[in-house]
Amino acid sequence: MKDELVTVSTYSSAIDAHLAKNKLESEGILAFLFDENMVSLNPLYNISIGGIKLKTLESDRAQAEAVLSSLQDQPYTNEQNEVITCPQCGSENISYAYDSSNRLKSFMGFLLALVTFSLPLLSKDRYTCNQCHHVFQK
Repeated sequence: MKDELVTVSTYSSAIDAHLAKNKLESEGILAFLFDENMVSLNPLYNISIGGIKLKTLESDRAQAEAVLSSLQDQPYTNEQNEVITCPQCGSENISYAYDSSNRLKSFMGFLLALVTFSLPLLSKDRYTCNQCHHVFQK
């Protein structure tokens, strides 16, 4: 029987993808990243190719999903190792996203970004509270 690669998770950030891959490998699970270079080249490609795919062998799928779910249960922390909470409701149940939608204020800004390929530089990190759906920045 042939053991095939299956996608266990997708990421919009190469850093998050590598952290998850390293965690799986530290648990003895063989893991691979697909489409990392395309997303790293330009984060806008993330939408068209479906993100960075973390794949593992079919036989390791259940164990990999258990390891990754334990990672998701840990809260986000800042540089001082303090837990990041929602400023509106105080929940620690937040999600991280890479936002480039609100950074182009005008058509000229879009043209500048298009010509200079600076669109990734205009992006900001943002968090979304999974409890009250409030979107906020660090």
